[in-house]
Amino acid sequence: MQEQPLVSIIIPTFNRAHLIGETLDSVLAQTYQNWECIVVDDGSTDGTDEVMAEYVAKDSRFQYHHRPEDRLPGGNAARNYGFEVSKGEYIQWFDSDDLMVPEKIEIKVKTILENNVDFVISQTQYFNREKGGAYAYDYKEEEVDFLSYAITYISWFTPDLFLNQSIAKRISFNEFIKAGQEYNFSCKLLLETNSLKKIDRVLSLRRHHFQSIGRKRQLDEKHYHQTVFELHWVNLNELKENYDIPQEFARYSLLKCLRSKLENNEIRIPVCFFKSFYKYYGFKVIYLYLALASNWLLKRYHFFYNKLK
Repeated sequence: MQEQPLVSIIIPTFNRAHLIGETLDSVLAQTYQNWECIVVDDGSTDGTDEVMAEYVAKDSRFQYHHRPEDRLPGGNAARNYGFEVSKGEYIQWFDSDDLMVPEKIEIKVKTILENNVDFVISQTQYFNREKGGAYAYDYKEEEVDFLSYAITYISWFTPDLFLNQSIAKRISFNEFIKAGQEYNFSCKLLLETNSLKKIDRVLSLRRHHFQSIGRKRQLDEKHYHQTVFELHWVNLNELKENYDIPQEFARYSLLKCLRSKLENNEIRIPVCFFKSFYKYYGFKVIYLYLALASNWLLKRYHFFYNKLK
């Protein structure tokens, strides 16, 4: 066991006392044994403390922490804190309501060592939904790079990702983003390295929630567009501050922001948004103003918006 590299499984949780036991049981069932499982509570008000006390007493490989009060509320801060106290050579992010197949960690460790890569991605499917349980990961690993991930159909979930600790310490989850945190994290990951291996097997089982936060956000159209604007605006500014980003990506992000603004006129646009638009679009920025004006006067914007595509 000691010859195997230590894997840190990091799980943020909030009010999942009724579900997290199943998740931790799937960790205990792993065929790979050299792991530590770090659960970080994000301010639960249910019986999470009591459930976690049982698992910590049962197996010393479990750790239970509370997000420090000086950190922002949210799963991103909990993940970052979990990483800060971790000791593993490899990092496996996971969610407190999902399940691991028994061979998940073993297969990922074997894959990352045999291929000498910085990270691996596997596949996820729902386990409690009758239809549409599987996600289509119908792309090849050689197709994966920053641009293909950031602006096309290539994607994965946070629990799919398994990475070297030396890479994880160079990036972190943005604690100001309320939605799309895996998108922001993986954008930064792919700007740091493109050394990956894709595992074409389902190794994570995702729980479907009929009243999930994401589902509620989509049903509230205004809130949905607000979070989309915030994600792409914060992501763009963080990335361009720390990396040399392609112009194509900057234009894509600005258009996502603009589309959200046009669909929800209550979104307040910062002054620097117009400056960024001019930087990446030049004199075509006129179509931005025309789209906004047309939307305000006529409730139509597509003609001028499409000029920016």
